[in-house]
Amino acid sequence: MNIFFKSILISTLWMVGANTVADDHASDSNPAVAMQVHYCSLKEGKDMTSVNKALSTWRKWKKETNYNGWTAELTPMFDIRDNYDFYWLNFAPFDYMGEVLKEYESTGGPSQKAIDSVADCKVAIYGSKLKYPLVEESTLDETNYVSVEFCNRREGVEMQTLLNRHAYFASLSEAGDADYLWNVVWPMAGVPSVANGTDRADFANMLWYTSLGSLMSSLDSEANGDLGVIRREYIQAYADCADRNVFNVNIINKPNRPWR
Repeated sequence: MNIFFKSILISTLWMVGANTVADDHASDSNPAVAMQVHYCSLKEGKDMTSVNKALSTWRKWKKETNYNGWTAELTPMFDIRDNYDFYWLNFAPFDYMGEVLKEYESTGGPSQKAIDSVADCKVAIYGSKLKYPLVEESTLDETNYVSVEFCNRREGVEMQTLLNRHAYFASLSEAGDADYLWNVVWPMAGVPSVANGTDRADFANMLWYTSLGSLMSSLDSEANGDLGVIRREYIQAYADCADRNVFNVNIINKPNRPWR
């Protein structure tokens, strides 16, 4: 499959999760964007060095086309699931990602051929809403680690109640000048109701860290400090969360001009 959209079928393939957390994504100053995820398995005899070499043609392509999205390569750090070897995440406004798709289908053939020689990838698309910090996403700092935790809204919890809780945590993050980035994502197309024996979640919280020290400090606060109290309240009263994993992040493209 293409490293960009093979097809965008949002109008006909809305997932249940899209209606679960997307209610607050229409802000003109901070609209939701597309997060395209490639779930990739290495071909026999290949490793991440092979992937890096294969991407040389894509790097040339993105330079020639002045590609302006975020692209992150994720590899497992704390993740013992028998799952994929690596992931590519592309972030950009929906309309711009459509333009990228059109360009890639026209000129990206050599890049895709090189990628297909080292890995087999499946593709899904999510909506992504930046919660903290509330800045223009093309200006965000690069990160090196990300924690991903999938959640479902607890039975009986109103949507606005959950959104208010997210806003509360965002305000605490801002007041404490937190050094992580936080976005909430939800499935839109390509995510089956059951995958590898696991039910599809309504949404996921993604926390991005610039350093290992920042990541471990956050986990320490969860185990021994104030963050633990906040998390317990969230898990017990608002969202049923499970399957949290941490990944190494390699930013292989960052925006070079504003999105909005």
